Amino acid sequence: MSWAQNIVSVGLLKQVKGRWACLFLDFRFYLPLKTIQGKKETATIRGEVVPFQTKMAQAAQMLIEIAEHFSTVPILAVTDSWFGNNGLWKPAYKAIGNRFNILSRLRCNNVLYDLPEKRKPKQRGRNKKYGQRLGSATDMAKTVQQEARLYNVNLYGKQREVSAYVSVN
Repeated sequence: MSWAQNIVSVGLLKQVKGRWACLFLDFRFYLPLKTIQGKKETATIRGEVVPFQTKMAQAAQMLIEIAEHFSTVPILAVTDSWFGNNGLWKPAYKAIGNRFNILSRLRCNNVLYDLPEKRKPKQRGRNKKYGQRLGSATDMAKTVQQEARLYNVNLYGKQREVSAYVSVN
């Protein structure tokens, strides 16, 4: 793993002169558990061995600390697919509440489900969590590719045409 993969950071995205800029509000270096357990010099700060945290726990802690500082604004975490699961969502949402949202790429093997059917009156049992299985993100992309629309968006400082499909229930 390169050093760039070992940094977890939280920043503020803003468009400046038509390009996206990021002001980093917090960052941490990720240290593997075996480095900390070995009490290596690289795992110490001012002579103290740092406590171990997973990348998810580090990211959640940073988001929570920033949300506490900006207590009235909504928090949107834009992440790659690696952070797009409950490992980041659950602890951050539990601490921040409805002000927290996450926008993430889907992993190609994520399985997608429709919304569950409405309960019938006096139906026994607990509510269903999922509706009909729709397939993986890759399978869904293949089935809706013909229905996707082209959009012009500002991406990496230039107007680009992207293909997107929207389904709202």
